[in-house]
Amino acid sequence: MKGQISYVMKPMTMIAVIILLVFLLQSLYLNRGKETQAEKKLDIVGTGTNILLILANSKDCLAYDYQQTMEKANILDAAKLDSFSNDYQAVEPECARNYDFGWRAEVKEIGESGIENEWTFGTGDFSSGKSLNNEVNFWIPVAIRYSENDIRLGKMDIRLVDGELEKLAGFLDWSCKMGQINRMTSSSTDIRTSYPVTYNSQENKICVGDSCRKLQCRLRYFDGFDSDGIHTLNVEFKQPDILLVGG
Repeated sequence: MKGQISYVMKPMTMIAVIILLVFLLQSLYLNRGKETQAEKKLDIVGTGTNILLILANSKDCLAYDYQQTMEKANILDAAKLDSFSNDYQAVEPECARNYDFGWRAEVKEIGESGIENEWTFGTGDFSSGKSLNNEVNFWIPVAIRYSENDIRLGKMDIRLVDGELEKLAGFLDWSCKMGQINRMTSSSTDIRTSYPVTYNSQENKICVGDSCRKLQCRLRYFDGFDSDGIHTLNVEFKQPDILLVGG
């Protein structure tokens, strides 16, 4: 009888051990997945914070260019805001460009009666649906300076997006920039997309599904990809603003 019980218990013990191991492995993978998601979230938040600080404090971006404000932070030049709002409605300004993410910023002047003026700049379209990986929205307080004696309160919001369109356009724009500054004339990468990719040569826009971005260089020999999946891109830069694209 004891032998029979022992004979039955051994397989049951093995099954229990296997179930326990599976549970532990699932927990490890789940925790690792949560850690990876948290790392990605921290990465995009950190990038957004850096972009806002560069916009607000770099004289190449929006910082008020006056010697007395050298030690003061987040003071924006109203004239530069006007220029950014006019010049950067489809792309991010070069002074704060990021080739891994796409972003759009909005600056609001806040008065006693509410929003008294506002400016927007940055890309006009983002990844959506299955091609969207992550995004954040947040803001920082700023001062808007019209002159030495005219300073007003405001806030600067940013929407920062991590997605397939941003990665694809970012690679092409980075390759363009590297060629223009004579750092690199050719590069390659593998890009995953969840939708077909198209290129509008008339408007110089690359699209993943229905979401599109304007590019810095014009593409040659590239019609897009008819299906989703992983695609290989080989690009070669030609002066002044041409990328030869092959698979």
